[in-house]
Amino acid sequence: VKVVTAGQVSQGYRLTTVSVFPPTVTVFAANPILVDNLPGYVETVPVDLTGAKDDIDTRLNLNLPDGISVVGEQTVNVVVGISAIEGSMTLNDRLVEMVNLDPKLVAEISPQRVTLILSGPLPLLDRLQSGDTRITLDLGGLSAGTYQLTPKIELALSDLQVESVLPGTIEVIISPAPTQTPAPRR
Repeated sequence: VKVVTAGQVSQGYRLTTVSVFPPTVTVFAANPILVDNLPGYVETVPVDLTGAKDDIDTRLNLNLPDGISVVGEQTVNVVVGISAIEGSMTLNDRLVEMVNLDPKLVAEISPQRVTLILSGPLPLLDRLQSGDTRITLDLGGLSAGTYQLTPKIELALSDLQVESVLPGTIEVIISPAPTQTPAPRR
C-alpha cells in the first residue's frame, strides 16, 4: 500500500514518518488480468497535509482501479508524523535582574548583561519577544562579600531550551548600604 499525500505542512514544520497498517493487502478481480496489470502496489486516496502542525492518524480508503476489490477491511490506517523544525537563536545584551537582596545591603554585578543561546522549534523562536525571557540572580540570604553566581533563566515558552549563557557566572559584590545621615537642623 502506497500512501498518497496532498498539500504541504505548515511553514517551520516537516514530515518525519508516513506509515500504513496493514502495509499489504490482498486484491482480487473477476478478470485476473486486471490484477496482473497492477504495478505491485495500490494507492490510498490522498491524505491532506495542508497547514498541518501535528501528527495525523486517520483511516483512508484505497484508490482501486475499476473491477479490483480488496479482501477483508476496505480501509487502511495511515499515520503521518509531523514535527517542528528545530533551530537556535542568540539573544545578545540581556539585562540581569537582582532579586531578594537584603534591604540593608547593596550589590554590584559584573557584567550587568549576558548573551543567551536558545534552541527549540522554529515557529516558537520566530515569535519570541523580549518579555519572554527573564534572567535573575537570587541574592537572598547572602551577606557582604564577593560571589560568583550562576544566573537563573526563565522562559515563557516552555518548549524552548537554554543552550548556553555567556558568561556562565556573574561576579556579585555585596556591601552594607550607606547610612543616611540626617541633615543638620537650622
